[in-house]
Amino acid sequence: MVLLTVSLTIVGCQPAYDPQPGKVAPEGDSTAADLPKVATAKPIRQALLQKTEQPGRIEAFSTTRIHAKVSGFIDQQMVDIGDRVVGPKRDSQGKVTEPGQVLAVLVAPELKDELLQKEAMIAQASADIEQARSAVQVSESVANSAEANVEEVVAGQQKTESEYQRWKSESMRIDSLAQSKTVTQKLAEETRQQLLSADASRAESVAKIRSAKAKQNEAIVGIAKAKADLSSIEAKLRIAQAEHQRVQSMCEYLQIRAPYDGVITERNFDLGALIQASKSSDDEPIFTIVQTEKIRVFLDVPETDAALVETGRKAMVKIPSLAGRVFEGTVARTGWALQAGSRTLRSEIDVSNEQGTLRPGMYSNVELTVAEKPDVLTLPKAAVLVADGQSFCSTVSTDGSVIRKPIKTGIRSATDIEIASGLDGSEDVIIANAGAFKEGQKVLKASK
Repeated sequence: MVLLTVSLTIVGCQPAYDPQPGKVAPEGDSTAADLPKVATAKPIRQALLQKTEQPGRIEAFSTTRIHAKVSGFIDQQMVDIGDRVVGPKRDSQGKVTEPGQVLAVLVAPELKDELLQKEAMIAQASADIEQARSAVQVSESVANSAEANVEEVVAGQQKTESEYQRWKSESMRIDSLAQSKTVTQKLAEETRQQLLSADASRAESVAKIRSAKAKQNEAIVGIAKAKADLSSIEAKLRIAQAEHQRVQSMCEYLQIRAPYDGVITERNFDLGALIQASKSSDDEPIFTIVQTEKIRVFLDVPETDAALVETGRKAMVKIPSLAGRVFEGTVARTGWALQAGSRTLRSEIDVSNEQGTLRPGMYSNVELTVAEKPDVLTLPKAAVLVADGQSFCSTVSTDGSVIRKPIKTGIRSATDIEIASGLDGSEDVIIANAGAFKEGQKVLKASK
C-alpha cells in the first residue's frame, strides 16, 4: 500500500490572483488552475497492529539470598561466583526425589553432642516403658489374685451361713425337747453354744468378704495407675523422639544446598568463617543464586495503552548491547492497577534463556503488541484531526468542496488509524495538510 504523505498545495498561474491554501478564491475569478490541489485517498481495509515500545529491565526469574539456619564454621566451600549449580529433583507430585547440590558445609560440634543426648533420652524412655509394662502386668496379676480371694471368701461365707442355719434349726429343736424333759438342759445349752459359734463364723466371713473386695478394688486401682504411668512414659518417649528429630533437622541445615538450578552471583564468606544463624532476610547472605533458564523483562506501559495489555500477548525484546538482537517473549503477568506516581502499568514478560545469553541487569527495548484487528477500515494518521474532543477528517465531494466528517477512531499503528464509524470507504479523504482546508472550500484533487 502506498499512501501520499506530503501536502500538495499548488498555486495557480494567473498573475492577477494568488490564492492561499485554505482561502476560497473570489467567485467569478477562480478557475481550475487557481484552486489548491490536495492529495486524497480512499480509506482502505487492512489488518492493523497497535504496538508500544518501552524501555525494559531484565531480571532473573528468581533471585534467592541464601542464609544459614544454624550457626557454625564453614568447613567446606563447594562453589564460587559464576558457578552453575543444580537444584533438587522432584517427581510428578512435587516430592523431592534428589536433594539440591551442596554449596557449603558448616560444622557445629555442639549440635552433634545435643543429638547424642537426645538419642540417650530415647533409650532411657524406651527402658522406662518396658519397666512400666511389667508393672502393669504385675498389677493385673495382683488383681486376678484378689478376685480369686473374693471368690474364695464368698464360698466360705456360704458355708458358714449354712452352718448357722443348721445350728439355728437344731437349737430350736433341742430347746423344744428340753422343755418337754425329753433331753437334758445341758444338751440344750451346748446346742445354743454351737449356734452362737456358727453365728460368729458367719459374721467373720462377711468381714473377710469386705476385706477381700477392698483388696480387689485396690488391685484394680493399681492397674489403672500402672497404665497411666505407662502412658506418661510413652508420651515422654514421643517427646524425646521429636526433640531428636528437631536436632537432626538442625544438623541437616549444616549442609547449604541449592534451592533450584541457577548461577551463583554472590559469595560473602570464606572458608573457616563463623556464620551466625540469620535472624532476618536483611542479614548478609552466604550466597546469592539466580535462576536463568527463563528471565523476566519488566516494563512500564503508559496509561494510553495499559488497558489493552493482556497476558499471553507476544513481545519482541531488543537488546542494544547484543547488536540489537531480538528475543521473543510473552506477557506473563501485569500489576493490573496503574502505579500512582507514573500512571503506568507494571508488566512482566517471560523470555526463554536456556543458552544464558540474557543476563540480569541488561537494558532492553520492548516492542509489545497491545491490540490486533485483522480487517478494519483505516486512514493515515495525518488524515485524522481532532477538535473539541471530536475526531474528524476532511473529504472532497464530487463538486470539489471540502466536507468535514465526524468519525470514531479505534486502534492505531505507527502510520495508520482505525476508523470505527463515520466513513464507508468510498470517500476521498484529504491525507496531507488536512487542517489547512475549511468546510466548503473548493479544492482540486491532485492527479495520481
